[in-house]
Amino acid sequence: MPDPAIYDVAIIGAGPAGCSAAYSSAKAGLSTLLLEEHQRVGEPVHCGECLSLVATGRMNLQLPPETIACRVRGIRVVFPNKASVIWREEGLVLDKHLFEQYLAVRCMGAGASLKTGARVMGMKRENGVWTLSTSNPSVSFRARAVIDCSGYEAASTKLTGLNPKKFDMVCGAQYLMEDIPQEGMIDFYLWPRLAPHGYLWMIPKRNGSANVGLVTNEYANAQRYLKQFVQEMGWHGKKILRPFGGMIPCSGPLSRIYSDGLLLAGDAAGFTSPMFEGGTQLALKSGEMAALALARAKSGVPKPEAADIDAITEDGKTTYVAGFHPTPSGDPFSSHALSEYEHLCREEFPPYEKLVRGKAKFYSFSEPELNAIGSMLPSELVNMGPLAKASIAAKALARFGPRVLDVRDALDTFSYSVGEKYGW
Repeated sequence: MPDPAIYDVAIIGAGPAGCSAAYSSAKAGLSTLLLEEHQRVGEPVHCGECLSLVATGRMNLQLPPETIACRVRGIRVVFPNKASVIWREEGLVLDKHLFEQYLAVRCMGAGASLKTGARVMGMKRENGVWTLSTSNPSVSFRARAVIDCSGYEAASTKLTGLNPKKFDMVCGAQYLMEDIPQEGMIDFYLWPRLAPHGYLWMIPKRNGSANVGLVTNEYANAQRYLKQFVQEMGWHGKKILRPFGGMIPCSGPLSRIYSDGLLLAGDAAGFTSPMFEGGTQLALKSGEMAALALARAKSGVPKPEAADIDAITEDGKTTYVAGFHPTPSGDPFSSHALSEYEHLCREEFPPYEKLVRGKAKFYSFSEPELNAIGSMLPSELVNMGPLAKASIAAKALARFGPRVLDVRDALDTFSYSVGEKYGW
């Protein structure tokens, strides 16, 4: 089928967010173009490659066996004194490049067009149509709307100036290593001396291999910390198959995730898990919701009753943030019309402002204080009843006194690490 002269939507980036957006928009009947800067979707890999079964069920993904490197029974959190607690929650460790290639095939099967080797270098919107220039000067594309899923560097942020103030970042560094002892669990290590304002991990993969890594806000020291972690774990003689990593947004979503004809999803919007920076499930869901917002805007879904509308009045202008609202400009993809997307994200995703503050409190604790917090928790964290929570509160009050509220806020953020709350 020949390409249309103007697509309904062009999506920048064929990662989980972009592929999810492309699949959902094509399924909704929008002519859809997916642009990927690399020649092969899914390469290079940057992340730890974990995804909960809650996430695959929520997104209705039936993954081919070759995309799954390992099945895990949960997450074990290890405190500085080596004591640990467990979230017993089943999930997958992926071969992320194969997973993303599966997602790309899936969205093409729904009717989306994929162009690889197409890095977006320029964006200009005139008369309700975007022109996207690429790294090939002779190739450009036109679309009525754009969903930016291009990762933390966010092409639209650089090219349109939508968000002059970006998010805070942490640095992720890891090795894929051979012959790492494992017990069917993902291990997260809260060891501040080797991962300040972050954590370390061992994520099992196939045939005894594992991703071994960390995140920290001390970029210059990340590789030194990682080498020391490998040494202390007794893995220094193991073969490193490849090093990889990248930067991760860690301060919650940007102040603006929509504008005229433009939506941001996944890391481009700042959607990562507040505590452990997992982003794949949030990317998949935000891509889906961005496509839904565009489809509703194009179809002209009637606006809700007045009682269902949240309105914000500023400088004499009223902006509605729930449902589709016809706009005086007649542009179906105006900022006014696409404001529903932000409402959907706020309703669905974690309360970021609160949880980012709780994370800062968690990482402010010393190693002895972290050990004390770990000792208050039950050996398994899922489905704690009121009595167990009351017991933790009493122990925290006795140990931390006036700082008990900091412990409460920190553990509240910690509780959002499960798949049901978009933790992984």
